[in-house]
This record gives sequence, structure tokens and C-alpha cells, in this order.
Amino acid sequence: RPKESAPNLYQFKLKRLVDLSAQGKPGPRGKIGLALGMNMYENLPFWHTFFTQLGFEVVVSPPSTVELFAKGRYTIPSDTVCYPAKLMHGHIADLLERGVKTIFYPCMTYNFDEQKGDNHFNCPVVAYYPELLHANVAELNEPDVHFLYPHVAVHRPKKFAEKIHGALAAVFPDITQREVRAAAGAAYAAYDRWMQDVKAEGRRVIDEARAAGRRIIVLAGRPYHIDPEISHGIDALIASFDIAVVSEDCVADLEEPVRVHVLNQWTYHARLYNAAKYVTRQPDMELVQLVSFGCGIDAITTDEVRAILEDGGKLYTQLKIDEISNLGAVKIRIRSLLEAVEERRRVHA
Repeated sequence: RPKESAPNLYQFKLKRLVDLSAQGKPGPRGKIGLALGMNMYENLPFWHTFFTQLGFEVVVSPPSTVELFAKGRYTIPSDTVCYPAKLMHGHIADLLERGVKTIFYPCMTYNFDEQKGDNHFNCPVVAYYPELLHANVAELNEPDVHFLYPHVAVHRPKKFAEKIHGALAAVFPDITQREVRAAAGAAYAAYDRWMQDVKAEGRRVIDEARAAGRRIIVLAGRPYHIDPEISHGIDALIASFDIAVVSEDCVADLEEPVRVHVLNQWTYHARLYNAAKYVTRQPDMELVQLVSFGCGIDAITTDEVRAILEDGGKLYTQLKIDEISNLGAVKIRIRSLLEAVEERRRVHA
């Protein structure tokens, strides 16, 4: 086992978001809470900038833990939903516990348009989970609490400012359209910078790994898989084998949009397919897909990712994760993948 771990993009992303979370400063409009889960793991730079510009002190819940999960478990209405969604109940409970009376968690049918698929939807759970929280967490309906969960369309910048102004003005009547437009401009710029930084760091990690003769694993999943309670430290485990770890989003646009056998309409999934295709062209890369037990759509993505990899002569490895965290089994799967890759090399050498 090496003395130090290989570069790990999951750790880079998590640290950047935790550092950003600590930057909330008192503002004239008081506190507004953001729950760090689901799509907020990717969109935090957008919303943090937006509300800071509008004069709010942004309070962000911390990365998930078992204890945080326990805080919200009694309001979860269905045990069949994915663990990342169940964790949102704990994040909301954490914000309420800290005395945050205004919480913002938008419904987003569409994600930012990355031009990679037939459409750019969020999955229904990511898109509408705020509706479920509103219906099931009694404290969010108390008279002194404002739970703002407007339907917003970030893929349409012009429409976005107008729509979000209406939602905010209902609670903060002094907010002007002009302020919102300026804050939205800053938010889009912050989001673009964040995404560019992630891609640049991913490519730096790849270049560094190649210079050092290290293998690279694309640990492919969703933005919220960098949450340590969701990924159960699988990224660090892989890095401990002296393998560089990058995420699907930093290689997805190095490949032309992939044609798959299904309607390719979900932003996060289009990235998976592109990343898989990219990996088939890289002799020093393998892809490992993280899948949630409670994710219906992953029944489709796993078949497609497997087909892309196997058609390109690569092995497919899937790790199912949720509340269960048995890293012993994960270790065996990773070792098996490395052995199988080595065996193929020997045969083709």
C-alpha cells in the first residue's frame, strides 16, 4: 500500500464546496439556508453567489453523515427512494435546528443545457424532491418558516431572472428586478468558473497521472456522489491503490455526444455515456460506475454504459451504494478489475 494516495478529483470538489460554504457573511436581508445535497452539490456556486449578491447571509448544511441522516429520517415517506434523496430530510432538519427560518431549495425540471443529449432534464427525484419535503416536513409549514421551492429554469437565463424575482418578492417585497438581474449574471459567471475549474483540475490530474505512469479510474456517477456519506470513501479507497481518481464531468466533453439505444434526455446520464466512450479510447483508463439501489433510471444507464465499454473492449464494473457501506466487498471488486485488466494486458502483449 503506497505511503500517500494518488490525486483524487472527488476530494478537490468536496473541499472547494466546503470552503465556499464557510464564506457566508452577514447581510442586510438576513439568513437563507441551502441544503447541501442532490443537485446542490453542483449548483452551490450558482446559488451561493446569487443570494450573497442579493444581500443574504448564506448558511449551507454540512456534508452528510450518519448523524445528519438520523436527524431527518422520521419524515422520509418512502424507503424505496435513493439514499441521496433520503439524506435531504437530514439537511433540512440541520438548517432548522440552527435557527435558519428561510430555506431555499428550488424545483428544477431542467438542468443547465450541456448540448450532450436529446434533452437536459433532471431526474424526477432531483427535480421535484422539494415538493415532497414541503408535504412531509411539518416544520417547513410553520408560520415563522419560509420554505421557498419555486420552479426555476436555469437553462433560460433571460426567463430565469424574471421568474425567480416573482418567487422572492412574495417573501421579500423590497427585492427589485434590477437587483435580481445583476445577481443572476454573477451567479451564471460563478457557475461557469466552477465547472471550468473542475474540468481543468481533472485534466491536470490526468496529465500528472500519465507523467507518473499511474493508472486512472473515472469514478462515474452524479455530482452528489462526492458526498462522503453517499460514496462511503470509495474514491479514497481507489486512490489508496495508487490510482488517480477523476469524475465523469471532467472528461464528458472530450467526446462527441454519444448515440445510445434509449432516449438520452437526462443531463447527468448523458455525461456518463460520453465518459464511457472517452474511456474506451484511453489505454490507461478504466471506468467504475456508482449506482444507487433506489435509482430507477440507473436500470437504464447501467445497460448503456456497459454496452459502450464492452463494445470498446473495456471491462464494466458497477458498485451499488446506498445506506449499506461494506468497503470489503468494494475492495474485492476493484482488485478484481485491476487483475482482469492486467490479465488482458499480458494476453495482448
